[in-house]
Amino acid sequence: MSIVIDQVTLENFKSYGDETTIDLGNGVTAILGDNGSGKSTIQEGVGYALFDTHPFRNQDRLVRDGESSGHVEVTFTNRATGETYTVRRWAGRSKYDVLDENGDNLGLDTNSEVKDWICNQLGIDDPDDLSEAWERSVGVPQTDFLSDFTKTEKDRIDTFDPLFDIERYREAYKSLSGLEDEFEDDINELEEEITRLEAKLEDLPEVKDEVEEHEEAVEELEQELQSLTEEIEEFEEEKEELEELENSLQEARQELESLEETKIPAQRNALENAEEQREEAKEAKEIIEDVQDDYQRHEDAQDRLDDLEEKRDERDQLEDYLSDVGGQIDRLKDQISRHKQDLREAREAQGTVEELEPKKERYESLEEQISDLEDDKVRIEEIDERLEEIDDEIEELEEEADGIEAEIEDAEAKREEADRLSDLQDERQDLIARKQTLENEREDLHDQNQELRGLDLDEESEVSCPTCDRPVTPDHREKVIERNEARIEEITEEEFPEVADEREQIEEEIESAEDAKEEVDEIPRLEDKLERVEGEIDDLREEKQDLRDEQDELEDEVAALPEKRDELDNLEGVVDDYHTAKATVESADDVPGKLRDTRDELGEKRVEYRELRDDLAEYEGLDDEIDRVKEVIDETEDAHTKYVKNVDKAEELPDRRQEVEDEQEELEELKSERDDVEDRVESLQDEFDAERPNEVQEELGELNTQHAKTEQKLDDAQEDLEEARDELAELEEKQERKQGLEDEVTELERDQEFARWARNSLQQGAEDLRDLITSEIGDRANGIFQQLRGNPTETLVWDKTYNLRVRVRGQNKPFDTLSGGEKMAAALSVRLAILEQLASVGVAFLDEPTANLDRQKKQNLVSQLDDLDQLNQLLVVSHDRTFESMTERTIELEKDEDREVTRVVSE
Repeated sequence: MSIVIDQVTLENFKSYGDETTIDLGNGVTAILGDNGSGKSTIQEGVGYALFDTHPFRNQDRLVRDGESSGHVEVTFTNRATGETYTVRRWAGRSKYDVLDENGDNLGLDTNSEVKDWICNQLGIDDPDDLSEAWERSVGVPQTDFLSDFTKTEKDRIDTFDPLFDIERYREAYKSLSGLEDEFEDDINELEEEITRLEAKLEDLPEVKDEVEEHEEAVEELEQELQSLTEEIEEFEEEKEELEELENSLQEARQELESLEETKIPAQRNALENAEEQREEAKEAKEIIEDVQDDYQRHEDAQDRLDDLEEKRDERDQLEDYLSDVGGQIDRLKDQISRHKQDLREAREAQGTVEELEPKKERYESLEEQISDLEDDKVRIEEIDERLEEIDDEIEELEEEADGIEAEIEDAEAKREEADRLSDLQDERQDLIARKQTLENEREDLHDQNQELRGLDLDEESEVSCPTCDRPVTPDHREKVIERNEARIEEITEEEFPEVADEREQIEEEIESAEDAKEEVDEIPRLEDKLERVEGEIDDLREEKQDLRDEQDELEDEVAALPEKRDELDNLEGVVDDYHTAKATVESADDVPGKLRDTRDELGEKRVEYRELRDDLAEYEGLDDEIDRVKEVIDETEDAHTKYVKNVDKAEELPDRRQEVEDEQEELEELKSERDDVEDRVESLQDEFDAERPNEVQEELGELNTQHAKTEQKLDDAQEDLEEARDELAELEEKQERKQGLEDEVTELERDQEFARWARNSLQQGAEDLRDLITSEIGDRANGIFQQLRGNPTETLVWDKTYNLRVRVRGQNKPFDTLSGGEKMAAALSVRLAILEQLASVGVAFLDEPTANLDRQKKQNLVSQLDDLDQLNQLLVVSHDRTFESMTERTIELEKDEDREVTRVVSE
């Protein structure tokens, strides 16, 4: 699955300030501009958004100086589906999202979800492979473009193997390391356990026989115990029957005793009590018949008294209400007097209000003025505090400005050293190439000596010398070998140490120059910071002058504060007197109306008072009548009491007569029951044998003793059987364990053999796959190289160790010994061939690919780029203006040095 990047938008991203959009397209596009104009930032933005990588340790370095965050948007079209998406990612804060062509968010909630989605669009298996694909193929950084090919064999394999997934073979091979020994250790351990188990299983047949013997003994004892149990149960049943008969006899005797001594005597007492209650009821009935008339007179008099007392309560309520109305009349008279007094006081208070109102207004005005002046005093103190703070802040900022100026001065002093960094790096590269040339020369000399020593020479030999093509004689051979040995010693003892010393010196100078460059690069930021600090100082000085002017003005106004306070003290109490009088006037506003209402209410109450006195006249003579009725009640009180006391008892007479009859009948039934129980006792005594229970108990004792002994024998036999069975089960478990271990040994032996075969296969597979890939890519790279160089006699070779060299007329030229143009052409050829081979993404960046190439070779490069059919889009980042006329699309950038902002000049 491949894509085409339609446009890249950057905002506050490195040198890009306001939102800047760069439109891209299919084919070859040149992104041109001077060094530092922001060309590589476009490449870095794509790498950050789509491939989760950037060249810094901290993503905050991607944010433009002075801003808190920046972002990049990459809009691309999926060539397989035709759908367009925009990936947005922020630097300086954790935000990452994807929009469809309508601008709607796809709703991918986490960064990991976004990366999984991007992998699916780019055809990359795992999010962890995104940065590897970018750094080794799609967007190789300029610093790695050549250096990857100058590494040691191990480092080259570590660099390129992951790109072709060969790393997985190596990781699998390493993971199987030591697995065969682990299998062997496991097999030995299992076989030792099998041997121990075999020794323990020798007793298995004997234990089986022992189990059978114990089972037969247990069966015999169980049968004997069963027989004893049945015999015991028969005697237990007879014992229960005897106990039941004895209990029945005892219960019958107890029942007879209860009837004769308790129940029959108690019933005779109950009959006597019933007869006494019947006589008492007869006497009560005779009494109530004697007092019947006086009782009725008492009841009638009591009813009359209740009616009269109700009337008395009504009369007392009327008298109480009459008293209340009289009191209300007196209160209304008092209210009328108070209302008249309030009217008099209100007229006097109105005069006081008119007199005090001007003084009250002056008092309130003075209070407000004094409050404002008090606030001004507080403000003056605040200004004093702020002025002290400003002085401290200005002092701190001036110290900070001095420190920044010193940093700038120190950095400027190192500018000349920083400018030497590029030259020093070139010198280091020359030393590396020189060392490689010496190593190759030493190796060639060593090979010549080996070849010469291996020649079989005689006096007439016509073998040619490998160094000069002259016929080799023994004497000539010795001289050449001696010369070669001397040269090898010179290289080893003199030139190698010399190169190493120079390399060490250069590395120290480069490290120092890099440190200097970092400080010089900080100068623009420090200058901006100094300008900002000086601006803050100017703002503070301006604020300080404004505060002093405000303070002078406030102090002039506060000078009048004592005079105003004295005047306010002289008016103390005026406001209270004014408001008191004002309240008196206002409270009398409704007094005339209240006076009229009170007079009307007084008239109504006087009429009501007269009507109540007329109503009370109807109750005259009520108390005399009540006294007469009470005399009747007193006269008949004794008769009434006797009647009430005996009436209930008299009414019980029929029930008492019936009760006597019931008790007599119950007594006769108990006597009959006693006769029946006496007959039952006599019958049970004849049936029960008193000696038989003891005989049965003795028989049961003997049987239980025999049963217990047999049961103990059975328990012992069962314990012996259980122990034998446990031992047998343990041995059978060991036998199963032994069989399982033998099966496990067989399986481990098969696994061991497979692991041995798999590890050998993985090792050989990685080497074969690397050989195949480098062969295919190397052939394609050679074609590109010959086209770039325009020289078919030069052959580019990329072997299975990823070593890159050029063969010219049979002679190998190592990569480190090539010229700058040859190195760039060779590296470009391999990079382009890799891009063709791994073109699933369909997009690639080439950062400054034309270094050390002449115009013709640049033209050849463009032609080769056009011929890369597997790539939909190739973006060439360069400061070389010659690309303007060679590519189908050109984007030119420049940097506004005043604003430190990149802008697009033309597209």
